[in-house]
Amino acid sequence: MRRIAVIVAVVVLAVTAACGEGEDDDGVRDVTIGLLPASVTAAIHVGIDQGFFEEEGLDLSVETGQGGAALLPAVSSGQMEFASSTPVSLLLARDRGLDVRVIAPWTGDGTAAEGTVASANVVLAADPAIRGAADLDGRTVAINALTSVGDLTIREAVRQAGGDPDGVTFVEMGFADMPAALAQGNVDGVWTAEPFISSLIAEGHHAVEGTNNSDAVPQMPTQLIFTSGGLIESDPELVAAMTRALEKTLAYVGEHPDDVRAHVPTVLSELDPDIVARLDLDVYDTEVPRDPLVRVGELLELEGWIENPADIDGLLP
Repeated sequence: MRRIAVIVAVVVLAVTAACGEGEDDDGVRDVTIGLLPASVTAAIHVGIDQGFFEEEGLDLSVETGQGGAALLPAVSSGQMEFASSTPVSLLLARDRGLDVRVIAPWTGDGTAAEGTVASANVVLAADPAIRGAADLDGRTVAINALTSVGDLTIREAVRQAGGDPDGVTFVEMGFADMPAALAQGNVDGVWTAEPFISSLIAEGHHAVEGTNNSDAVPQMPTQLIFTSGGLIESDPELVAAMTRALEKTLAYVGEHPDDVRAHVPTVLSELDPDIVARLDLDVYDTEVPRDPLVRVGELLELEGWIENPADIDGLLP
């Protein structure tokens, strides 16, 4: 818990200076969005370059954090206007009294083209004995945030495969740190995203069958864009403008995947161009599916992570 608190504190301090100071002389609003340090974030830069946010009177800055759970306090406290997070973290936040609300979809489970894996997130391993989800019983898996979508879906995948979910040990680390931990044998598997999936598979690692997000929760959105209830009530015009700009961005990137790929180096400048050329692009949703969120809520109750039924109605627009 101490480590999580430190991460949150660092993110909050980092974004305080980056958030908007209000309206410029030309009527443009300075706004900040927090996103993951992964290839998925390239899409928002496409929207910025296409002028979708400027058309809505927004000068959008992008901050990256280890996981959506770490960005929740910054948004709920008003130090950052918008961010992305998993439905798991958002439903947990509402159960704990944080008034966070979804304003737009972001990414869904799957990839934009038939590629190496069929999911936005999957467990990768080096040991050939780890072939399926049940083989993770008794193993250590790295995830980017504890008590979030990674351990929830992996536990369910292991359960469905006949293994003991309590037999899996989870450790928290950033996506960028996972390849070294796997190579050094500090963990048996890593639950990761692009571009790290393509990089690791190119090095000879393999995807563990049954550990796609959709194996646990079919059609589950992997990330949703959210804000605070306070901002929705105090500045509905800003939220509406941001929502419209996001809708334009989502519609555009769905039809222009090459533009997304071209902007991956904006987020991950050190990435090998060969990996950029062949990585599996994320699917960008244009609506928020309700049924998968109901299933997520059921799993949260099963795990005992929430005290009350999941507040899906309070979370969705």
